[in-house]
Amino acid sequence: MAEDIRPNEGIENKADSVAASRRRANYALAVLFVVTMLNFLDRQVISIVAEPIKRDLGLSDTQLGLMTGLSFAIFYTTLAIPLAALADRWNRSRIIAIAIAVWSLMTVLCGLAGNFVQLFLARVGVGIGEAGSAPASHSLIADLFPPERRAGALGIMGAAVPVGAFLAYAGGGYITEIFSWRAAFLLAGLPGIIIAVVIWFTVPDPRGKVSLAKAFQPAAGEMTLRAALLELSRKPAYWHLVAAGVLVQFVSYGLASFYGGLFVRVHGMNYGELGWKLGVMVGIAGGFGAWFGGKVGDIIGKRDPALPLLVSGLVLVLAGPGMIAAIYADNANVAIALLGFPTFAATFYFGPSFAAVQTLASDRTRAMAVAIYLMLAGLIGLGIGPVFVGGLSDYFAGGNSALEASALQQALMVLALFNLWAGFHYWRVWVWMKRQQA
Repeated sequence: MAEDIRPNEGIENKADSVAASRRRANYALAVLFVVTMLNFLDRQVISIVAEPIKRDLGLSDTQLGLMTGLSFAIFYTTLAIPLAALADRWNRSRIIAIAIAVWSLMTVLCGLAGNFVQLFLARVGVGIGEAGSAPASHSLIADLFPPERRAGALGIMGAAVPVGAFLAYAGGGYITEIFSWRAAFLLAGLPGIIIAVVIWFTVPDPRGKVSLAKAFQPAAGEMTLRAALLELSRKPAYWHLVAAGVLVQFVSYGLASFYGGLFVRVHGMNYGELGWKLGVMVGIAGGFGAWFGGKVGDIIGKRDPALPLLVSGLVLVLAGPGMIAAIYADNANVAIALLGFPTFAATFYFGPSFAAVQTLASDRTRAMAVAIYLMLAGLIGLGIGPVFVGGLSDYFAGGNSALEASALQQALMVLALFNLWAGFHYWRVWVWMKRQQA
C-alpha cells in the first residue's frame, strides 16, 4: 500500500515546492516594487520642489538642470558597472538593502542643504546609492521568474515608477505648500531605512550565500566589462535599445525637471494643487503604461518577440505631438490631461525593452547588460536632459525674467521632438530582430 502512495506523494511534494517558489518570487517582486517606488520618489521629489528651491537659493534654470539631473547622474551611471559586476557575484539582496539605505540618508541630507553646492553634493550621494539598485533587482527578477513571465514581472516593477512619481509630486507638493521644500526631502528619505532592513532579513537571493571577499575575486572565465561589450557589440539591436532608452529618459527627465516651472510660470498654479494633479496624472497614465506595456510584451511577444518593440516605437512617435499640445495648452487642467499620453509612452517601453535586454544578453551578463544600458541612458538622458532644457530656456530668455515662461515652453517644445528619434531606434531593433528570425 505504501508503495502505491509514494508516487502521489512525490507529485504533491513537487507541487508544493513549485507553489512555494512562486510565493517567494511574488513576495520578492512586491518588495522590489516598493524599492523601485522609493527609488523614484527620492529621485523625483526634487522636480516638484525645484521652483521654490530656485527662488529660495537664487538659481538659474541651468543650475536647476544641473541639480536635478547631472548631480544625480554622475555617480549613478559610473558606479552602475562595478556594482552590476558585484551583483553578478555577490548577494543581490544585500546590495539592494545597502543601496536603499545610502540613498535614503542622502535624500534627508538634501533637506538640510544650505546652498547650491551642498544640495548638489547631496544629490550626488543619492545617485551613488541608487546606482546599486536597478541592476541587482533586474538580475534577481530574471532568476526568480521564467522567460514567459519575465516581461510581465518587469512591467509590474516598472509600474512602481509612476507610483513613486505620484508620491513625489502629490506628497512633495502638499508638504512644500504646507511646510517647506526641506520638509519634503526629509519625509521622502526616512521610509527607505525601514525597507532596507526588510530586504536584508526577508528577501533571500536564490544564488545562496557568497562571501564578500570571494565576490571581489572574479571567477575564472567570468565575463568582464570588456568581454561583455565585445559580446554585445555583435548585437546591433542591443545598442538601438540603448539609444532608444537614452532618448526616452532624455525627454522624460527633461520634462519632469521643469514641471514646476511650466505650471507655476505659465499657469500660476500653487504647489499643492500642482502636486496632486500631476501625481494623479503620472500615477494613472504612467502606471497603466508600464503595466500595459508588460502585458503587451508577454502576449504578442509569444508570436513575434520583436513586435512589442515596434509598438513601443509607434507609441513614442505619437507622444511627440501630444507633448507639444500640452506645453502650449491655454488651460492648466487641459495641459495636465494632455501630458497623460507622453507619460504613458515614457513607461510603456519598460517591460518590452528590459525583457529584450535580458534576451539579448548571455546568462553571465544579465546584470552587466542592464548596467551598461542604465549607465548610458542615465548619463545622457537623466544627466544631460534637464541641463539641455535649462540651458535652452536660459538662452531663449536672454536674461529677461519676463520671458522665463515662454522661453521654457520653447525649450520643452524642442525636447518633445526627441520622441520621434526614439521611435526610429525601436524600428531599427524590430528590423534587426526580424532578420535574425528569418
